[in-house]
Amino acid sequence: MKPIAAYPKIGSAQELISLVEEVGMLPFFNSGIEGFCLEALTDPGHWFVDDVDGPWEWKGTFLQTGMAYGKLFKKKAVFMTREWYGILACYRRDGYDFEGMYEDGFVPHGGKYIVEALEGGSMVSTELRRITGFTPNNDDAPIGKDFDSIVTTLQMQTFISTSAFEQPVDRHGRPFGWGLARYALSDLRFRDEITRAEERYSPQEAKTLIEEHVARLCPSASVKQIERFTR
Repeated sequence: MKPIAAYPKIGSAQELISLVEEVGMLPFFNSGIEGFCLEALTDPGHWFVDDVDGPWEWKGTFLQTGMAYGKLFKKKAVFMTREWYGILACYRRDGYDFEGMYEDGFVPHGGKYIVEALEGGSMVSTELRRITGFTPNNDDAPIGKDFDSIVTTLQMQTFISTSAFEQPVDRHGRPFGWGLARYALSDLRFRDEITRAEERYSPQEAKTLIEEHVARLCPSASVKQIERFTR
């Protein structure tokens, strides 16, 4: 596999998909490792240009492939193949299932409400907020004002993931604003990949695989930079 810096600039959703299929994982924005992100690899003419699809639109198309996207490293968004997501889950879960991690205090209290809500199927973020009791003025909600941080933690721990982005529409059926994330349980979307990785690797072996892979993609990165990225 060649270093990430050797790849040409990309200018379409299909080129993003092909790149991630080849390199396995790609942060959206600055990863702390120079050049290792979609931002650095995207032609400038595709950033916030009228009537031109860019990375914000590409991520929705990317998710239609069934691959993974979410806040997976350093609480930042990352594109990832299904295989590498399974390996990440093996590392991050450290031998736990959700109930075990929750009972031992490694999952925020409100995380249980979110996971239980998603057991019935995927939900867009606004519906998930409503179902779990969160509203902007509801200080007594079980999740309180920590909804976004809890969702991020659950993504980092690989228990939930983004399955799609959906454009909200007004009462006239016209799209407006940014796309809303649809969340789903990762064990439903990536069950086979997670099971396969957990049967094959220990959590430490999975961590080492990820670090070695990033080192091959980013040969100029220091050990500390890679460790900071993967924790």
